[in-house]
Amino acid sequence: MKIKNILFLVAHPNIKKSILNKKIVKRIHDKNKGEEKIIIRNLYNIYPDFKVKVNEEIKILFNVEFIVFQFPFYWYSYPSLLKEWKDKVFTKLYNDGKNFLSGKHLLVSITSGAEENSFHAGSRNNFTIDEFLRPIQQTAFVLNMIYHGYVHISMNSLNNNDIKNHSYVLEKHADKIIFKINQYLSFYKN
Repeated sequence: MKIKNILFLVAHPNIKKSILNKKIVKRIHDKNKGEEKIIIRNLYNIYPDFKVKVNEEIKILFNVEFIVFQFPFYWYSYPSLLKEWKDKVFTKLYNDGKNFLSGKHLLVSITSGAEENSFHAGSRNNFTIDEFLRPIQQTAFVLNMIYHGYVHISMNSLNNNDIKNHSYVLEKHADKIIFKINQYLSFYKN
């Protein structure tokens, strides 16, 4: 199978004020220079009115093998425009019986204010991140996609006094995304 492209779908309501998401997107963009395999689409910039152009999105999905959802974890879920996008685009594909998403890869990259170890029974957040991401996992299952789980970075993982640490931690997170993509795509290329 020849890998076509990767769709990096960014859903941050205010990316300009973002610390984590903005730098992750920049790192992904910089890593992509010269190769142009990654299509970065910022939903809030493209659809500030929430009027998703379903057919345009479907054309893009048709030409990718790997999809990454990049978003801040708000109130234990994803931002409303990503939900709107998912509802409109995936529902049309499902209802039309055009499941060309079958066999395509999906990875979730999330940012949060809470450390990952606070996501478990009995802790502050009471559930694991995996449990909160069940709707995305189930969507991937229904559409016969290959779900690769999530990568997570917390605002609390950054040392506020050390700007170099910010860059290092964020680069490491973006590199983890790229590593996961490359790991699975190289396996499926053969």
